[in-house]
Amino acid sequence: MAQDQAALDAARGRVLDTMESGRRLTNFVTGAAALLEIALLIACILLVDWGDRTQVLLFVIFILSYFIIMLGMLGLAGHVTSATARILAALDPHGDERP
Repeated sequence: MAQDQAALDAARGRVLDTMESGRRLTNFVTGAAALLEIALLIACILLVDWGDRTQVLLFVIFILSYFIIMLGMLGLAGHVTSATARILAALDPHGDERP
């Protein structure tokens, strides 16, 4: 019984280590993508002919549609985070023993 528990704890440790390294990679890639997006937004701002109302209108429509997509992605990230936290809480064998 103790060997089974030790093997289970070792397996949990490996899974948590893998999840942590995946989280670090995800944070790095997200940061790199954010920097690229900022660079592209700056390029768009510099390339728009602000005297041409058509270009200004297209730029505003682009920003508004992009904003809606980003809000949806943030909402999805929040949902996935809370669902993952629920799963981890359900799998935690010591969850009820903590003060």
